[in-house]
Amino acid sequence: MILDTAIIIGERRLQSLLADGLRKACERQRPVLVSTVLRAPQHDPLAFFEHGGRIATERVFWSTPGGEYTLAGVDAAWTLAATGANRFADAAAAWRSLCADALIDDTFGVLGTGPILMGGFSFDPLRPATELWSAFPDGLLVLPRYLLTHADGASWLTINAVLTPDSTLSAEIEAALRVYELFEGEDAPSAPGGPLRHAEDVPEAEAWKAIVREVEQNLRRGALGKVVLARQYRVQGRGVFNPARVLAQLRVGYSDCFLFAVARGDHCFLGASPERLVRLRHENVRTSCLAGSIARGATPELDHQLGDELLASAKDRAEHEFVVRAICDALAEVCGGHLTTGAISLMKLRNIQHLFTPIVGRVSRGRNLLDLVERLHPTPAMGGTPREPALAMIREFEGMDRGWYAAPVGWIDARGEGEFAVAIRSALLRGSQAVLFAGCGIVAGSNPEREYAESCLKLRPMLSVLGGIS
Repeated sequence: MILDTAIIIGERRLQSLLADGLRKACERQRPVLVSTVLRAPQHDPLAFFEHGGRIATERVFWSTPGGEYTLAGVDAAWTLAATGANRFADAAAAWRSLCADALIDDTFGVLGTGPILMGGFSFDPLRPATELWSAFPDGLLVLPRYLLTHADGASWLTINAVLTPDSTLSAEIEAALRVYELFEGEDAPSAPGGPLRHAEDVPEAEAWKAIVREVEQNLRRGALGKVVLARQYRVQGRGVFNPARVLAQLRVGYSDCFLFAVARGDHCFLGASPERLVRLRHENVRTSCLAGSIARGATPELDHQLGDELLASAKDRAEHEFVVRAICDALAEVCGGHLTTGAISLMKLRNIQHLFTPIVGRVSRGRNLLDLVERLHPTPAMGGTPREPALAMIREFEGMDRGWYAAPVGWIDARGEGEFAVAIRSALLRGSQAVLFAGCGIVAGSNPEREYAESCLKLRPMLSVLGGIS
């Protein structure tokens, strides 16, 4: 097996690297990151994620639209938890500090290999947390002990360790070689789940519409330009939800989305998001505006008609323009004049279509991805505008703990580059229970019935793979 040869060769390098790292940790009396990258056999990263549940309580998964690259991480070599309003800056500083003395053996330089942190952040750290999100702090980034990266038809395996003066070489080598177990067994399950036992709106539909109506009246008086209101949909399955099975179904039905999962014990937050928050690679920035929605049509003619209706909607175009303007303003300082917006178009997904505008730019050397995340989150598409008054109104009226819903999820490498998406079209799984989330942008003139119907459309991707609808 190719893995055997790679591990035998890599084990020698890794053992030497670990020994050097341990000496360095003892000399400096501080943790030292050690990372090595090996070629791996063709293997489904989703199966790697699935099998990781045998040996670890922490697992992470990430896949880009169209499968440009896929990352699956198992176990935690190091965990970074951040709290409060400074969570992005604190996380960036802690990661830079660890990477400064790192020993990295990576002769490939492939996107998504080497030491990377994977995870996400909460939507609003100022809102009191509830038990629902007890496993997910304001910020949680995990350095996987084992990371499988698939890109351009090939696979790579990264093994990470963070050594302290108390570490032992034999124990670290033994831990590294447990990676064998993740390549054994069948592919990830793909059979759909059974029908749901129970489902309910939280709050109830009419109560949520009343909230929308009250917020819209506030906006009509000119208090704000836009406020995004979210709601929950809670379901009970007939058996325990399997995150790998859910992801497998999303991969089939929503391959044009970012697929993500962060699993901690019996909790797993996952989804299929159509919206990139920001990508940074070689100082090039990519982000996008996705705001304004309508259903897909049952026939090509009806689909085209609905798309034209969305493009012609003054309400939706105004909502969309709020987001474009805010994103450009947020990035203006770091991109200077190197920021370009594309033409507005339609992004057509399986059951919904959105107004879409791509935005690209270039930042100065050394800029950290988490700095860009902090500048952009939350965009008006997720929070509203102006930002702080909109967040205050969400806290007052929404009546729920969003947790990580509509917040940044993604990854960052040792150079401070990587990619984050917005965690929409998502669900929090725990055993046989799941909480789904959907939100709508409310502006003056918004209709509560239409907003509720739009939120139902946004629930369909997750609901369909959990067994609620076909």
